[in-house]
Amino acid sequence: MEQLSMTQLSEWISPDYHFGFEELCLSANISSDNIIELIDYNIITPISGKQPQEWQFNITAMRIVNKAARLHRDLEIDWADIGLILNLLDDIEYLRSENAQLKLQLKRFLF
Repeated sequence: MEQLSMTQLSEWISPDYHFGFEELCLSANISSDNIIELIDYNIITPISGKQPQEWQFNITAMRIVNKAARLHRDLEIDWADIGLILNLLDDIEYLRSENAQLKLQLKRFLF
């Protein structure tokens, strides 16, 4: 059976769908301690629940956890630094998008 990527998964999961703590750990194949570290560093935040067994997360948290897990595993980045890296990657994505929009506007004036 083919495994779905996070992009494919997010296409058919409602934005209102919530994942439990264990599902989040399984999705990124990381320990519960690592998820707790991500929460402690304010990289992700449960949308509900007081204790880990009650915590619920949205699809955005799952995307972030999977990206954080890849950075940690592939580049050996400490969990404490991942928040900064993710913010920088988001900034790069925003700037690329803005640059593309500006190029389209500029083309209208040149042609």
